[in-house]
Order: sequence, then structure tokens, then C-alpha cells
Amino acid sequence: MDAINVDQEKVPLLNRVGLTPDQGNKPSSRISIEPMVFLHSLGWSLSEVMLTDQIVYQSCVVKLGSAEDLCSQLNSDDNSTASTYLEQVVQPYAASVSMAIVLLTSVVPAVAALFFGPWSEKFGRRPVIAIASIGYLITYLLVALMSFLSSYFTLTPWIYVAAHVPVAVLGGFSVFNAGIYSLMNDITNDSNRTVRMGILQAFTMLGVLTGLLISSWSSDIISTAASFLISAVLQLLSLLNLAFMTNESISVDRTVTTSQKISAIFNFELVKDMSRTLVKTRPNNGRTIMWLLIAVGGMVEFAIAGRVLFFLYTRREFGWDVGMYSLWLSSELAIIMFGNFFGIILMRKLFKMSDLGLLTLSTINHLGDYLIKGSARQGWQLFLTTFMSPFKGIDGAASRSILSTILPDDEVGKTYSLDLSIKAVTPLVSVFLFTYVYNSTINSAPYAYLFLTSGVFAVNLVIIMIIYFLMKSPQQIVVTEKDLPRS
Repeated sequence: MDAINVDQEKVPLLNRVGLTPDQGNKPSSRISIEPMVFLHSLGWSLSEVMLTDQIVYQSCVVKLGSAEDLCSQLNSDDNSTASTYLEQVVQPYAASVSMAIVLLTSVVPAVAALFFGPWSEKFGRRPVIAIASIGYLITYLLVALMSFLSSYFTLTPWIYVAAHVPVAVLGGFSVFNAGIYSLMNDITNDSNRTVRMGILQAFTMLGVLTGLLISSWSSDIISTAASFLISAVLQLLSLLNLAFMTNESISVDRTVTTSQKISAIFNFELVKDMSRTLVKTRPNNGRTIMWLLIAVGGMVEFAIAGRVLFFLYTRREFGWDVGMYSLWLSSELAIIMFGNFFGIILMRKLFKMSDLGLLTLSTINHLGDYLIKGSARQGWQLFLTTFMSPFKGIDGAASRSILSTILPDDEVGKTYSLDLSIKAVTPLVSVFLFTYVYNSTINSAPYAYLFLTSGVFAVNLVIIMIIYFLMKSPQQIVVTEKDLPRS
């Protein structure tokens, strides 16, 4: 329908719920995806740190020619000269393997999301979530098998890169989260969307936290193979929860056959339609704000892509093992979970903070966190910065909520897909940068990459300031014919 500009009614975007009047009236729903997300993140975190430790160990075995007795020192609390030397020899090789896994599971899913995002608008959110989950299930089974075989044969750690091909091809993080957040957008309205997305992220953190707490004491009891086998079982339970406990959030044409749905996945017309949606002119600086928000999210992912190096950093600088690192990471996730669940509610309900205010608060927390991490010279200081930055995790909920208010409902899923694709692609640059900086400074200033990360968040603060002025200026409300009173 033709849009009618209402010139007499101009209000700053910051003071309005959204640009599309029909969005605010959408009824909320109690369809729950949180239990499924909890099981998924629990399965992921239960074995993630153990995989890094296994890669380090197998890198040592390969580099030193099956010197297994010597490599066992890597898992001891011994900070002798020999152990330190082993770390210096092995870590660059292990970091390269870890970065290859990050690249594979970032770039390939980014391309997949461009197809699955528009596809989910026609054929449902649950199928894309299920497809990505099946990829995780297959990968965990393969890693369990390869880890088991490494106990009997000398295997290169690069086999774990190959094991991650299924999760990459079937969408991984990008497709899974595009489906999850699109479903959450479908079942919420403007009054509760930010809080519900914050709760969803809190359940994600709860799953990760639970997995890390279990792995911190189970790493000495069960093998890496058994850990990934348990992760596979949890992914299966997550899929069953999706199938039997979660309803589809959009209307789907039941007459379309399964073969037709599969063939439609790689329909380039859907991608072209998404491209037109993302570049078309929008009122009230909508297109500029949308792209700046996507840029902020991409910069966050660019910055935190170096997180896979942090375990290696703490091993070398503070002598941390898997148990100690899991304890710290568990405390960090617990604080972030608290910030997502209670922080968003507190700031929104009590202090009436806008979504943009929440995004700013999160960015400041990130900036300060990495500055303190880079300056830390004792392990307890990492725990200190964790308690000083509880709002690091609220940026995703805030930015997605802003996007949903400036976009029509039928364009949110496509935008989320692009947003997550960009977040997945940014490690293509940042992992090489951070790995190069870390390997180059490992003997002089291994903390340098942490200061580099803090600089990225400083740039984000500038972008958020630009968004603020664009949203603060008087905006013209656009009303469609269906929103006009009937005569």
C-alpha cells in the first residue's frame, strides 16, 4: 500500500517505540525456545575448552615426534623452564589450528545464512534451527571418534578442522542464531522484546556456565572423546525439545513438499530479494541506522574473535590449566548472565534506559574489561575485571531490539541473517590479525592483542554516538493506509 507522510507529527526516534505502528500492537506469545537453547549451549561449552587442550597436546606430539611423556607436562601445574619452553614451541602451531576452525565455522555459515535467512521467512524458523543443530550433532560425534583414535594412533590436530566441516556447511552459529532470534522476534512485541531477548541470552549463558562448571572438574575424570559424546547427546535432546516442545512461529504452506523446500534453499531469487530489502531507501534515516547497528555488531565480533587465544594466553602468563580457566570463565559468564537477566530489567524498568543506552553501557563495559585484562599481571585481576563489567553481554539484545523497531516484521529475519553473516565473516580478518600479533609478541608483550581489542570498542563508541544523533533528530512518522481510521 502507498505510504502517507504525516508532516504534522514529528517525534525523535529515541522517544518512540518504532517506525511501524503495527509492530507495537503485535500480541506477545509464551512459545518457549529457551530450554532448547540451554541444552544446545550446554552441549557446546561442555567440551569446547577440552578441545583446545586436546589440540595443544596433539600439536606437541606431532611437533616433537610422539614424545608423549614430555607433552604430558603441558597438563601439569609445573611452571619449570622445560614446561615454559614447550608452551612457546607448541602454542603458535596450536593457535593456527584453532584459528582455522574459527575461520571454517565462521565464513562458510556466513554464506549459508544468506540463503537460510530468506528461506525461513517462507518455510519456518524451526527447520533452519534443526538443520544447524544437526550439523553440531554430526561434528561432535566426529570429534569424539577422532579424539578416541588419537589415544592409539599419532594423529595431526588438523583432523579437528575436518571434523567441523558438517557444522560449517549446515549453518553453524549464524544459521542457528538467525533462526532463534527471528523466532523470538515473531513471538514478542515492542514492550517485551528487549527483556525476552535478554532472557534468551541469559539462558544461553546459563547453558555455557553449566557446561564449564561440569568440565572444570570432569576434565580429570573423563576423556575428551567421552566429553564430546556427551555433547552430541545433549544436541540430540535439544533437537527433540525443538521437535516436540516448540511451536512454529509463522504460518507455513503445508502443501509444499520436502523436496520443494530443499530445492528452494539455494534459490538465488530469495537472496536477491534480501539484497533489495537491505539497500532500499527508508524514511527517518532508517537505512543508515540499520547499517550502523550492523556495523557495531560486526565490530564486536571482530574484537572478540581473539577470545580463542585467551586460554593460551592465561596458560602461558599465569600457568592456568583447564580447571582454573573454566573457573574464571564460569564466573565471567555468571556475571554476564546476571547482567542480561536482571540488568536489562533493572535498567529498563527502574531507570527507563533506552535500548541505545543499553548498547552504550555494554560497549563501555567491553572497553574497560579489555583494558584491565591487558594490564593484568596476576590472575586474580582477571576475576576483578569480570565483576567490574557485568553488562558486556547486553549489546546483542539491545541492537536486535532497535533493528526490530525500525524495520517491518517481514524484513527482520532477513536483516538478522545479514547481521549474523557479517558477524561470522569478520573473523576472516581479525583472527589473522590477532594470531599474528599474539605470535609476534609472545616472548615480549603477549597482552598486546588485548589492548588492540579495546581500541575496537573505542571505535564502536564513536559509531553509537552517530546513531544517537540520527535517532535524536526529529523524525517523520510514516503511516500506511491500513493504520488510518475507517470512515
